[in-house]
Amino acid sequence: MTDLPLCVGFGIRDGATAAEVAKVADGVIVGSALVNRIAESVDAPETIAGQLKSVLAEMRTAMDA
Repeated sequence: MTDLPLCVGFGIRDGATAAEVAKVADGVIVGSALVNRIAESVDAPETIAGQLKSVLAEMRTAMDA
């Protein structure tokens, strides 16, 4: 319906959902997934960067598969 790139940002929570959406969209938006990981790590702030890196790597790997 358009030549413009389209991204989807609803329901993207892990690699599986990112991969499914990437089949029909040009990109995925994962803001809430990252915010949720930060909230889960609030008592251990030193782990936040690792948590974010892990979830993003999982999504990227799934989308590339």
